Order: sequence, then structure tokens, then C-alpha cells
Amino acid sequence: MKIEQFVQEFEEEYNYRVVYVTEYGSKLYGTDNPNSDSDYKGIFIPTLTSVLLKRDIEHYNFNTNNMNTKNSKDDIDLQLFSIYKWFTLLKKGETGAMDILFSFFREDTQAYIDPDFATLIKENYQRFYNKNLHSFLGYCVGQSKMYNIRGERFGELHSFVEYFNVLAKEKGNDKLSTVYTQMEEIIAKKNYKYIQLISAPTSRGVGEIKDGIYIEVLGKRFLGTVSIGYFSEKITTMEEQFGNRARASAKGVDYKALSHAVRVIDEVEELIDTGFITFPLPNRVYITSVKEGKQSLDDVMDYIDKKLNIVQEKLENSKLPERSDELFMDEVLLDLINRDDGIITALEDEYKLK
Repeated sequence: MKIEQFVQEFEEEYNYRVVYVTEYGSKLYGTDNPNSDSDYKGIFIPTLTSVLLKRDIEHYNFNTNNMNTKNSKDDIDLQLFSIYKWFTLLKKGETGAMDILFSFFREDTQAYIDPDFATLIKENYQRFYNKNLHSFLGYCVGQSKMYNIRGERFGELHSFVEYFNVLAKEKGNDKLSTVYTQMEEIIAKKNYKYIQLISAPTSRGVGEIKDGIYIEVLGKRFLGTVSIGYFSEKITTMEEQFGNRARASAKGVDYKALSHAVRVIDEVEELIDTGFITFPLPNRVYITSVKEGKQSLDDVMDYIDKKLNIVQEKLENSKLPERSDELFMDEVLLDLINRDDGIITALEDEYKLK
């Protein structure tokens, strides 16, 4: 089935308007090979009627392979997001949503496009992203946990968990903020780099930005309102999830997952440095070699560890916006959804609301 045919059938079935579909995954990144399947992601505009009656859908999945087997090069996997779902994911800094945003600048992978919608996105792309890139970094840290127990991160976490679990036995029900002074002292004494007390916005809603004090542990943030016991459980689980690298190697290294970690850390760095993510990826040759298992595990882990250090420092000092332009995004949503449904006009005529 061609994408145009699928779009037509989808629009007829749901009465929604598809405005964008792009190739995704390896073909967007430039890391594909002749056996790569075809992944697509796209955006649709729901009708106002369906939104008001809460009958709209947030996303839709379609796959030509219904055999519960791995996709072949002939299979198509397509996922469509409603416009407001995509905007929500962008505000959260979700990896896939960010990739879709910058795919608008790679024309040769675009399978279906509304020119007016594309112009709107391209002319205003800087209004859609923000400094909230922890989902990017969290994936990379996760891969580091799985395969690397040598790093400074694990050493810091291990010593911090030992210290904090003693404290939790005494004050488990108290709020985390009550021991901030003690944590500040231990962080300074141990000269931690990956465990810090930081000030950051507590809400991403429209209106005045309110800051709060968090304890950040390897990129994961905990607000002072959580209990000491809860925090202790979470950091203990984080320590346990650091896989033993020898055990992981015995099970087989997932080089494809590692290649994604390399990819996203490079994307974050480019976004911080330039305010843009380029497709195909500038570092696609190295990423492909990792994906194909041509790089040693030690070398890949060294690359990820070094990049994490660099990017986390850059992110702290970056001039990226604290949050997306949510007022503008709301205006776009209202305009696009109203444009695709005549219900308001009909109500105005019938009940003389003008």
C-alpha cells in the first residue's frame, strides 16, 4: 500500500486531515541499509466535533506485517499523531517528537505533506522546543547503566546510596527538603559531579514560571516534596539497575540500542550548539558502525561517557528556552482544529451567537 492510498483511507474513515508523513528511523537518520524496513511517522488534525465530544484519538498505528515476526525490507510501519499530542510531546522534549520536527527540513524523506502546514512549522520551529532534554539524556544514561560499571557515575551513586539509606532509616517519612542542608554538605565533601542540588521550574504550564529546589541524581530530578523514604527507594533501584557489564556481555550486547544512545547524545549536542538537528545525521557513519557491531564495547562506552559529561555541562549553560512558546502553540491548535470543522459556524447561525 502506498502512503497516499493509506492517507486517503484514513481520512475517509476518521474524517481527519493528515498534514504530514515522513520516513523515520534509519532512513531519516541516514543509517539504513538495503534490508531496512520502512518506518513512517506523521501528523493529523482532528475535527473540532470529535475533540469536544472526546471521541478523537491521540495516535494511530498501521503495519503491513501482521504475522508477529520481525519486519522485512518490504514492510511498512506507520504511526500518526494528532497535532495536540505531538505538541505535548515536543514540550516534554520527547525524542521522537523532536525528530519529526526537524524532519521538516529534509525533503527527500517526506512522503506526504501539506505545504501550508510545513511552512508554518519551518518558519516557527524554534518556538516548539525547549531546554527539557532529559528524555534524550535519560536514554543514554540508561545504556551506560546497562553496560558500564567502571564510570564515575556508578561510583558516585554507590557511595551516595550507602550514605542516604542510613539517613532514610531515621527520617523515612519526612520530606526530602528537610535534609537538603545535609545533602549539600555531603555533595561538597565528596565533590560529586553527577549528584547536585539544583533550581529548576516546577511547572511547565502557561503563566509565571515557578522554580523549586531539586536533587538531581544522574540526570533524574526529585522535588523536595517527596518523602525521604521514596527517594531512598528510587536511588536504590537506580543502583541495582546498573547492569554488571560482564553479565550483559554474556547475554549479548545490543549494539542497535547502543547506536541509538550515540545518536541521541549527538543530537542533543547539536541542538544545544546550533539550535538545530540535522538529517541525515552528520555522524551517521560512526553510528552505523556501532549499529553493525564494528566498534568495541569499550570504545562505544567511552564515547557515550565522554559525551554525557560534555553535553550535561553544555545543557546547564545553554541558552535554549526554558519552555516552548505554549501560547503560540495553543493559537496554532485552535486555528487548525477550527479550520477543519464547521461546528462553530453552525452553532453561531443556529443560536445567533455572533
